[in-house]
Amino acid sequence: MVIALKILLGLYTLQALVKFANMFAVPYTVRIKRIAAMYSGNGRSIRIFDDVLLALMVVLVALQAAVGLEHLSFTTGLLVGLTLTQLFFHRFNRPLEPDRAPSPPASPIKSMSYAIQASPVLAWRELLVQAVLFVWVLYMLITQNGA
Repeated sequence: MVIALKILLGLYTLQALVKFANMFAVPYTVRIKRIAAMYSGNGRSIRIFDDVLLALMVVLVALQAAVGLEHLSFTTGLLVGLTLTQLFFHRFNRPLEPDRAPSPPASPIKSMSYAIQASPVLAWRELLVQAVLFVWVLYMLITQNGA
């Protein structure tokens, strides 16, 4: 189970790093077209993706519990992750220019997604902390034996 957990964590961490790199390597016009496509059809694809991610989170926690969940480490990680997410979202408190805003009616999350794509650099501190943590996680997953 440790191997399965390490593989899933490694793949998910790689995906997070690729997503981070895409924010700065992929041009805005391409990113925003992808976001618009995800929200087409009343956001059905996002709801499906979110359901898959929620199931993956349950699997990861179950695997972690099976191999030995250390409650202080888990609680710290949970709170740090949630706080980084909150801080990240708070950086996008500026109104969007009309040419960058989604067409109405726009849900709050769609507006937030457009704001993030319009100017991801607003959250550079949170993104930097996340990237450093992800690189450290990959290093530890690769170099450390056992759980």
